[in-house]
Amino acid sequence: MIDAPRALQATCTDLQQRLGRIDNLSGNGERSLIIEGELLRFPYRIYADATDLFRLASQLQGDTRALCLCLLSRHCDGHVRQRAIETLGPSPMPWVHAFHLALLGEYVDEIASTVAIQARHTGLQRYAALISENHAFFDLCRQRAASYWDAYYRARYSTLRLFPAHRLLLQMANAARSP
Repeated sequence: MIDAPRALQATCTDLQQRLGRIDNLSGNGERSLIIEGELLRFPYRIYADATDLFRLASQLQGDTRALCLCLLSRHCDGHVRQRAIETLGPSPMPWVHAFHLALLGEYVDEIASTVAIQARHTGLQRYAALISENHAFFDLCRQRAASYWDAYYRARYSTLRLFPAHRLLLQMANAARSP
């Protein structure tokens, strides 16, 4: 289900054993990104019981808790994704930023606004390496954000630049180009 960089592998193994007790964690597709030269692969969506996952997350600490909440940010219910990312809070960990980036290529502008607050708190410059190692995925997120704005948010945001996900992606790109 999850492939993680070396530094996160023990945490990932521990979490996957705990998650093994929760049914229906199957996903439909996955996201693969490079984090500091290593693969991070996680489900596009998960369909497990959110109550069980939040209960598990509340019993965990450190990276294991953060990874559990990051997985919850892949849940099929947008309200669950938002609650997970709000519960996680700002993080300096590059692998958490990968989950943030994945959320910006989605249609829920409230989630993008939450990610924006956390990203600014952590520092947009911290996303530079992630963006440089994952240009194609970053571009896909920008394209998807533009598409969702066009389909669902044109009336709320008069220009694409005002749409929270797209605005943050532009700010991340600018920060990545700055020394």
